[in-house]
Amino acid sequence: MIKFRHILLYIHLLLATTLSAQSIELCDSLLQQAIKASDEKDYFHSLELLSQAEDIATQKSAYEQLFWIYTNIGINYAELTDYHTSLNNLSEAYRIAVDRLDKRYEMSVINNMAGVYMLDNRFEEALEQCTLAYKSAVESGDSLFIGGCAMNIANISLSLDRLEQTAEYIAIAEKMFVNTPKDSLELQIIKANYYCKNGRYEEAYQKALQILNKAIALQQSSIETAALLVLVQTMVDIKDYDSAIHYCRQALQRAISIEERRKLYETLADVYYKTQRYKLAYTYKDSAIQATDSIRNIQEAQQFENANTQIELLRRENELEEYRLRTRTSYIVLGMGILASFILAWALINQIIKNRQEKEISQLNIEREKQQHQLLQKQLEEQRTQALLEEERYKHEIELRDKELMSKAMIVANRNDIVTNIVEELSKSQYFKETNNTALKQTVSQLQRAIDNNEAWQDFSTYFEQRNDAFIAALRDKHPELTANEIRFLSLIYINLSTKEIASVLSITPEYCKKKRQQLAKKMGFENTKALFSYLSTLA
Repeated sequence: MIKFRHILLYIHLLLATTLSAQSIELCDSLLQQAIKASDEKDYFHSLELLSQAEDIATQKSAYEQLFWIYTNIGINYAELTDYHTSLNNLSEAYRIAVDRLDKRYEMSVINNMAGVYMLDNRFEEALEQCTLAYKSAVESGDSLFIGGCAMNIANISLSLDRLEQTAEYIAIAEKMFVNTPKDSLELQIIKANYYCKNGRYEEAYQKALQILNKAIALQQSSIETAALLVLVQTMVDIKDYDSAIHYCRQALQRAISIEERRKLYETLADVYYKTQRYKLAYTYKDSAIQATDSIRNIQEAQQFENANTQIELLRRENELEEYRLRTRTSYIVLGMGILASFILAWALINQIIKNRQEKEISQLNIEREKQQHQLLQKQLEEQRTQALLEEERYKHEIELRDKELMSKAMIVANRNDIVTNIVEELSKSQYFKETNNTALKQTVSQLQRAIDNNEAWQDFSTYFEQRNDAFIAALRDKHPELTANEIRFLSLIYINLSTKEIASVLSITPEYCKKKRQQLAKKMGFENTKALFSYLSTLA
């Protein structure tokens, strides 16, 4: 039967994919190194790296990374057969998943917890955990997780000899693994084992051969080995001992675990004994004993390393206990201080009673003053708000007056321009040159002097320059090529008069006003009038 370590590997690969998206670079790097060390069975180096990553993730409150750290610690301890410590760390990962993450993480850690229960031969508890994960997977609609959980349930059910339940969940998983060849092959191994346990040996044999060929093509060595083990078991069950020996030898040529090698040696010893080849039976029995001793030595080494780890944990717990003792002493001292305070308080009770009435009166006065202060503060806020409104109104009135003054001044200036044109045309006429009408010539001279004086525009220019001196100075400095009329036109644009208003002030058509805007924009190097207005606003 396929071992649960393959299911752990399934979750493990999912972990490696998820970690690549983490944001804390150093923690992510340590996690990746820890996964690699675990894959290479260097569990203690992996645990050291995970401990460093845990410190960083705890400081940064990186809950997703903490989840994967505790999950990997649990997987490492499971591989070291310390199932109690493994479950403690997986439980911490589950708590983080429930409090901080989503259902996908819960399903992942529940699957791993089920794996630990199965490795510890606690199949009922493993089945309970996998059933919870399956229900969550169905709610999420994640086909990959549904298939993985169904495959786990089928595998555990097979271990419990619940063949109907095994068949039911194999069928569910097959629907989910249509597009995942590797997962489908692992599921077919369970199906072949199911056929074998159900006494359907021909189907088990054909299924295992089919899986073996596909695994060789996909270079999936672990699945090749699992298929060979199914073939061995099938041949033993139907008492085809020569074929069983053949498949045993094929399996032994592969990189398999010591435990798998031990079982194959025992199978060979049993088969050779049944076929009365006693010498070979004793040889493989010795090999099985040696493999058992090797497993025992490895377990002892693991137990020794686990003991060292436990010693380190105990040392840290002792340090924590010392800290607690110091804290307890501090609490005792604090308690004595509190007791002394109570004694002192009791001695002062009489004085407190005498002062209570005065304090109550004082408190009432304080409350009254506080209310008065709040009332005064409210009045000040209202006055401040009113002052702001008055200020805004005053600004608005000034802007209206500025606009009105500008309009009047521009109307006068425009009329002067019209009179100037009339005077110029009249002065150039032959009649004016030849006439002896002194009164007419004096009138023209007076008009000319009035135009030259142009007090309305000068008054406006003085007022405008006083209020917008920076604008006029900047405009003249940056654009000396502009005429007085053009500056006048730009001033109207600057104070935000509309095209219609400017046309009215200058006694021109709105179309000509628009054309004038475009001409000035082009003259000053702008693509359009909008850019011209934005530019004029920056000169203020």
